[in-house]
Amino acid sequence: MTPSGTQFPDVIDLTTKASDGTIRLVLAETEALTGNHIPALKRKLDNYVVFEQSGKLAPVVVRIDLYAEPDQMIVIFLRHYRTLLEKQGLGLEVSLNQENISV
Repeated sequence: MTPSGTQFPDVIDLTTKASDGTIRLVLAETEALTGNHIPALKRKLDNYVVFEQSGKLAPVVVRIDLYAEPDQMIVIFLRHYRTLLEKQGLGLEVSLNQENISV
């Protein structure tokens, strides 16, 4: 199995390209994230941003596919991180068990 999730901060878990040209940098996380995971999650997401900036890809969406319910601290963190991404012209999508959720 390919290493993925927050325990592998230097790995882009998956990249996809939609028919409209949008590139998604996907983080796939099977572990239930809690506030204790915020530093690792931030490190992983920051690496995605660095990757995007090095390639000047556009448009780019960072997608987080969660396969376990995150705690409220993670949701709050993702709301703040979305704002930071938007200031850089990037989008953020989050799904839980393959259903899009709003953060």
